[in-house]
Amino acid sequence: MYAGQVCTRTTKAILMSMLLLALSSNAHSQATISGDAINIPVLTIGEQAFQIELTIVAGTDPIELLVTDFTELTDFSADGASTFDGTTLAIPSLEFEGLNFFANFAVHSDDPPAFVFVDAGIVAPEPPQSCVRPDPDPSHGPDEPNIIAGIAADPDFLADGGPGPDGIPAIENPIFTQDFGSQSISDSTLVVGVKIGDDVRAYSHTVMDHHEIVNDVFMIEGVQEPVSLNYCPLTGSAMLWKGDMLADNPTFGVSGQLYNSNLIMYDRETGSWWAQMLEMGINSVNRLAIPDRLQVIETNWGTWREMYPQTTLMTKDTGHERPYGLYPYGNYKTSSGLLFNVNNPGDNRLHKKARVVGINVGDASKVYPIDSFSEAVSVINDTVGAMDVVTTGSSALNFGAIFNRQLEDCTTLSFSAVQDQLPIVMVDNEGGEWDVFGVAVSGSRSGTQLQKTNSYIAYWFAWTAFFPGAAIYQ
Repeated sequence: MYAGQVCTRTTKAILMSMLLLALSSNAHSQATISGDAINIPVLTIGEQAFQIELTIVAGTDPIELLVTDFTELTDFSADGASTFDGTTLAIPSLEFEGLNFFANFAVHSDDPPAFVFVDAGIVAPEPPQSCVRPDPDPSHGPDEPNIIAGIAADPDFLADGGPGPDGIPAIENPIFTQDFGSQSISDSTLVVGVKIGDDVRAYSHTVMDHHEIVNDVFMIEGVQEPVSLNYCPLTGSAMLWKGDMLADNPTFGVSGQLYNSNLIMYDRETGSWWAQMLEMGINSVNRLAIPDRLQVIETNWGTWREMYPQTTLMTKDTGHERPYGLYPYGNYKTSSGLLFNVNNPGDNRLHKKARVVGINVGDASKVYPIDSFSEAVSVINDTVGAMDVVTTGSSALNFGAIFNRQLEDCTTLSFSAVQDQLPIVMVDNEGGEWDVFGVAVSGSRSGTQLQKTNSYIAYWFAWTAFFPGAAIYQ
């Protein structure tokens, strides 16, 4: 929009005749009064901006203002600027005798250009910002990764897993049941648990070991949204990503490629590769793109059923004939051997297949071994990088999760453990109880969700391959 669209032709002609040479200005946008003149450093009219001087007409009631100087700006910031929409001149901040006022003036005449006072009031000062809550990084990868042959990954640790694209078939139409006896699942079987609203589902490792990806759909905030539940049996890492609702095909498949022995997915819309543990696209159209991620809880089936007896379980009716229940990689889960080349294979501070829940905050990385938690529910108030976090877990119940314990209102909570009340696992210093997904279920903050962090469970060798030098909670 141009000035001529909000001013009359007469006003424009008079004002433009008063223009001086165009100047660059980064002046502060607050207007000031000096004697009988009001100086407005930045006045926007559509997409144009001007520095304007108004002179108060003596003896007028209500107060009238005449335009007495007018300079076009070619470099300006519109933040806090005064505006003119063709009818009203609005000054959001006018300094007078140490106070800030807002003031509004209406067009009084076009020739000469003049305004008349409408209303004004004191602008209340903004309350001081008590804190700045650090947000999770967009992804686990470096901010500026090296791009080699078009791929944001070190080629030394890329490997062809063997089966080829879709050689490990993703599950496209998962079926769920509450007839658990028909699925021959034991209480010790690990599952990936998801709870979105009242919809509670479990995906067992015995099925995921043979498929790695489930393309599913959840109702999220009243909208049916595609999601991808992905699990890498070689790195022991499970995640839930939202699909691209704008894509004709929002699903993912198994590429057959690995990075640091970890699953590389491909999206069927563009064919781009996605490194699971980096949670980032690494080539093609979606290179450096970040998926929208949702919280999962990985634990054993007995614990999950105790937490959420209303859960459903993904069945073995996948449309594929597979030896479900037979682990496809022999003694891999317990041995110290690896099948593929990885970065930093010599970090033996923990057993290579020790399951850890880890978190990345900026350049800081830290893990909490699942076996190091007590058998009872544990809660650890900690700080990683610039973020105050709370970690909860149990070695006997076989789970671990990490959340940001600083709330949006800048309150930093302190938590302690709650026993024998699953899915409630902790209580804060205000007396509110919170569940394993970081949701307050009682107290004045009931319904509040602790912020998800860049954290998940994986094998130790995989965590240190992607994030060398990670600290271990002792």
